[in-house]
Amino acid sequence: METTTGTAGRDILERFLAAAERGDHATASACAHPDVVMEWPQSGERFTGRDNALAAMGATAEKPEFAGEPRIVGDGHAWVVMLPLRYGSETYHYVGVFELDAGLIRRSTEYFGAPFPPQEARARFADGAGATA
Repeated sequence: METTTGTAGRDILERFLAAAERGDHATASACAHPDVVMEWPQSGERFTGRDNALAAMGATAEKPEFAGEPRIVGDGHAWVVMLPLRYGSETYHYVGVFELDAGLIRRSTEYFGAPFPPQEARARFADGAGATA
C-alpha cells in the first residue's frame, strides 16, 4: 500500500465529500480506487468496486444532507471523517473510517449513529446543564 501524505489525504477526502454532497459522480469516481470496498456494518452491506460503491450511494432512497462541517483526522493511509447528517427531520452522526492507497480511497467502513436521549443519571457530568449535544 502506497502511503499518502497528510495534505494529499485530506484533499482527496474533502473532494470526495463535496462531490458526494452535490451528487457529482465523476469527481467522486476520480477519488476512489477502482477496487474500492465500501462497508456499512449496521445494514450488513458491502459494495466492492468503484462502480458498485458509487451506484449504491446514488441509489439511496433518502439522501442525507450535511448538517455541519466535516471533521477530518488522520495521516498516511488511515483517515476518519465525522459529520452530522440530516435525514428528513432527524440528525444522525456519521463516522467513516477511510483507508487510502496511492492517493485514492481504497476502503471505507461507515457508521450512521441514530440520536438517542441523554440519561438523567449522567446530566451532572455533561458540559452545561442538561447538555444533549
